[in-house]
Amino acid sequence: MKKQGYNAYTSYMETRRSNEFGAIDLWRDAPVNFSLGGIELFFRRNWLPILATWLGVSAVLFGASLFLFKKYTATAVVLVDPRTAKVTRAGGVISNIGSDAIAIESLVQATRTDGFLGAMVDDLALTKDPYFAGKGDTDEKLRLSTIEKLASKLNIARRGTTYVIDVTATTSSPEESARIANAAAKKILAEQTSLRSGTSAKTAQEIESRLAELRGRVNRAEEAAAELKARLKVTAAGEGTTLLERRVQELNAQFVTASAHTAETRARYEQLRKAGASAGDSLPPSAQSPVFSALRSDYARLSRQSADQATVLGPRHPEVVSLNAQIADIRRQIKAEMARMMSTARTEFLEAQQREEELGRELRATQTESGELGPQLVKLTELEREAKAERDVYEELLNRQRELSQVKDLEPSDIRIVSVATPPSKPSPPRSILAVGSAALGLLAGLGYAIVREWRQKTLRTASQAERLGDVELYGFLPIVTQAESADDPGLVPDLTPWLTELCAEIAPAGASDEGIVILVSSTHRGEGRSTLSVNLAAYLAEGGDRVLLVEADRAAHVKTAPFGLLDVLESGEDLTSALIEQAADGYTLLPYGGQTLTRHSSIGGLMSGMTLRATLKLARKWFDVIVIDGPPALHAPQARFLAAQADHTVFLVEWDKTSADDANAALDRLDLNDAAILYNKADAAKLRLYDPEQSEQMTALSIAA
Repeated sequence: MKKQGYNAYTSYMETRRSNEFGAIDLWRDAPVNFSLGGIELFFRRNWLPILATWLGVSAVLFGASLFLFKKYTATAVVLVDPRTAKVTRAGGVISNIGSDAIAIESLVQATRTDGFLGAMVDDLALTKDPYFAGKGDTDEKLRLSTIEKLASKLNIARRGTTYVIDVTATTSSPEESARIANAAAKKILAEQTSLRSGTSAKTAQEIESRLAELRGRVNRAEEAAAELKARLKVTAAGEGTTLLERRVQELNAQFVTASAHTAETRARYEQLRKAGASAGDSLPPSAQSPVFSALRSDYARLSRQSADQATVLGPRHPEVVSLNAQIADIRRQIKAEMARMMSTARTEFLEAQQREEELGRELRATQTESGELGPQLVKLTELEREAKAERDVYEELLNRQRELSQVKDLEPSDIRIVSVATPPSKPSPPRSILAVGSAALGLLAGLGYAIVREWRQKTLRTASQAERLGDVELYGFLPIVTQAESADDPGLVPDLTPWLTELCAEIAPAGASDEGIVILVSSTHRGEGRSTLSVNLAAYLAEGGDRVLLVEADRAAHVKTAPFGLLDVLESGEDLTSALIEQAADGYTLLPYGGQTLTRHSSIGGLMSGMTLRATLKLARKWFDVIVIDGPPALHAPQARFLAAQADHTVFLVEWDKTSADDANAALDRLDLNDAAILYNKADAAKLRLYDPEQSEQMTALSIAA
């Protein structure tokens, strides 16, 4: 029967741990169990606090919102047109914003400054408005306080990434909200328009004031250049040169030409002089005159005729003699022409040489005069450049001043109000939104309260909490026993044996052995049911045929007179059998706590932690199969640790939903157990259903069977 109970219990534990509807501690399990089953159990446990908190907080928030949010919001819409419009090609000093997103954002940020808001306060006389007027003992402090209040009521923001700017005012009056929003929109438009037109007009005035000064500087520079030209007698002969420079260039060109001509006449004269009168054909064609060439042709012709006639007629023939006379005359003419050519070449050479010398003297004189004038020309060039620069600046500013004067009232504005604010008919936000928001916040408050409520509950209720106490194992849950079931006799122990099958299957001796086993039943505090469990455990094991000794290691509250028992055996050294009491009805042997022989000098802690107790338990192991020790609470008796060291099994009893995890941890640390079993006692099946439905059903079924 014990083995079957143990197998059923093991199968149940495996199923429970793998089932998401098992023992669930939603906020303390590791990892946190946010399964549907865990959330469902959480709401089943806390639905009433959540509902109460939800309704209460929602009602309070809705009532407060009706009082706090009874405001009216009016919005004017300003558009920054990204399209560029120009009346003239140049335009004004400050161009339109256009598609510059940063400029639009900068415009919005500028409207949030104290300068902009302060101008609105002054224009609208808000320091005298009861709604906007701030507090201050001076006018400046009053104005600053009013600016802060206006900033909290006025919101100017760009709509997303568009070119639209929303100007929103929120006050307690519809008309006041519309008035403030429209005033702010008009202020933005007026400032931007004034900025462009005013800057153009101001710039035109400043340029005009500078023109008189620039005009004087231009005149002075031009007069200085003209005076220097007159003093130096320098007259412009062409672009970039003067008459003197042009004269040097011309003389230089004439000197080069004359030098070439002189060289040419010299070469011709030398050729004629070296050739002499008999030069004949040796002269180049350029050195021969037409007369000389004709004479040479006649001479050649007559010489050929004379030779031909002399051959035919003979040298003495009259015709031959006449031809020879003609040849002699032509030879004389050739010589005379040669002499004339030499005289002419010499004359041309001398004239060319003289012309070259005259041009060289004139060129050197002109170059000397030009060199002396060079530094003055450099100064003149500098004066002319300065005069030109001054004139360029003057003309540019003059043209710009005329443009600005003409376009200052013609510049189109890229900012305009596309929608004026109208007094709203309903407050903002609407009551439906306030109701929904209040309900949502109330629900969050209810959930938060439930979470905090569960988080602050430190008592142990679930299997997962028990398993996190250390190297322990949960054996099960024992039900709470009502007063009707326990009767009026404080010594009467409730019957828990129907729920001990699994526990006894785990800790009962497996078979025949020379020595019995020691089972310690301990807990954190008194009143958690140690004695009840110990008596039921001893009775259940004895019913199964084991020789069982129940040792009381802690004084029972209902015992008024201490019998001879364990403490007396340890104190006096009496035989153990003298303190044993047979419990025939339950089938086990009792060793009461005792204390008859103790004196005021006796140390219970010393007796319960000494070698005598160890020897007594060793002797009891030989006489009995199981020794069940009804031990003291671990946090109240130091000897509990010594008893735990002597036990083969320790059953650590925890009162369900009463013992805190911190106390249980401290008790287990004090017991210093290598192996322990946790057993929940006094578990309420109805409340356990909200944490572990299957365990609750099993407890209910066992209660019905019992």
